[in-house]
Amino acid sequence: MYLKFLTDRRAKILFFLMVGIVALLNINYGILKSARNTLVVADLGKGAGSLPIFELGTMPCALLMVYLLTRLLNRYSIHKVFIITLAFFSGFFLLFATIIYPSLSGWKAEIIQWSWLPWNDFFSVILPQAFSMLFFVMAELWKIALLTVLFWGLVNQYIPLGDAKKYYGPLMLGGSIGTMVAGPIISFCTSKFASNHDWSRSLSLMMIVLTIFGILTAWLYSKLWREFAGPKKEVEEVKDTLSVWDSIRLCVKSRYLSLLAWITIADYVAYALGEVIFLDALKQKFPDPCDYCAYNGQLSLWTGILTAFSALVITPYLLHRCRWVVASLVTPACLLLTEGAFFLAIWHPSTSHKIELLVFLGTLFYCLVRAAKSTLFDTSKEISFIPLPPLEKMQGKLVIDGMCSRLGRGSASVVSITLIQACGGVLASASAAGLIVLTIAVSCVMSTFKLGKLVEKKSALKKTDPSPNQIT
Repeated sequence: MYLKFLTDRRAKILFFLMVGIVALLNINYGILKSARNTLVVADLGKGAGSLPIFELGTMPCALLMVYLLTRLLNRYSIHKVFIITLAFFSGFFLLFATIIYPSLSGWKAEIIQWSWLPWNDFFSVILPQAFSMLFFVMAELWKIALLTVLFWGLVNQYIPLGDAKKYYGPLMLGGSIGTMVAGPIISFCTSKFASNHDWSRSLSLMMIVLTIFGILTAWLYSKLWREFAGPKKEVEEVKDTLSVWDSIRLCVKSRYLSLLAWITIADYVAYALGEVIFLDALKQKFPDPCDYCAYNGQLSLWTGILTAFSALVITPYLLHRCRWVVASLVTPACLLLTEGAFFLAIWHPSTSHKIELLVFLGTLFYCLVRAAKSTLFDTSKEISFIPLPPLEKMQGKLVIDGMCSRLGRGSASVVSITLIQACGGVLASASAAGLIVLTIAVSCVMSTFKLGKLVEKKSALKKTDPSPNQIT
């Protein structure tokens, strides 16, 4: 594969650097997702009902993250911001696994003995859940900050629109490889051989692996930055400043960005509502934390296999042969079919009590939708940013990828919490949640059609007036 605007040798270097970074970031995210699901559902969080509460807590943290990234990007190059952010996240996860988590039981016992502290029993109970929520939030923000905003923000500055349609699909292969590799790593770290089936030791092993891969990611990103930008660009890049509120106002006023923002929100809402119910059903089958985390590793493996097939076969074909809107519609269609089947099984009296069937259908929904989202949805979204001017492109990414994704998750959390309280349980809320999911999926389809017309119009203008920031 070759990038048309570069020499063959340099094209290969750039492509494999990008694939390596995407793979490593997805390995770490797969590890984090399994660990955070286990901590919340099968360990400290005390059940899938805690997921929407923790998701809701992620919203203000996402706003803070966008604000901090904006300040950093105004002061430093995107390369320096990536290294700072990666070091911060990796340091937290290593600290949590090796020091904070092993000492939680001791802290809890100590607080109970503090008779001078008002509500000491309450604080002893809430402390583990608070740290579980902190880990959950940091795991959620990992991929948004490092992959979605800072990696793709760099790549979109230098890849022309025509080449993006050819190479973004295969580039997603790195994500599928990472997701697949995460599965065996999780299985090994939770195995009796590596951890003696001790969850605390398993968590420490996974975070040590994450730190090692983080160091390798920083090295690859630095090489990619030098290949793309060079030393002179590092000074020039920070001339245009970003404002969070200006970025939000821009997205609200722009019909193009507003539609893209709603599609992002709707996709997250529809997926998150079904995910909570599936993970609750999964806990009924795997109540032990190590077993639960091991099955999450299997989910990561199968998601990676499906993502690889989509990245190698489906995504390149649709992006080459079809209009932008066709590739973008695959994810909402997959949501309607797989999540619809999962909810129908829960609704029907003859299948609602069959946990094995619910876990199977939930696994199909979970893996297929994530694979579609990681390839077709994300690739189409990244391509839709390319026709925009450079500053507007970065402003849109900060708001849509940094805030709208969290807004979608947060909105789903509010709905989930309300339904769980009203219906008396996670699985009991499935009837109402399913109706909401189907309605939102239909809305997502309609918005995608409208955005498709605007993308084609801007793409035509981009071809006649190429951006000066592209390498020629």
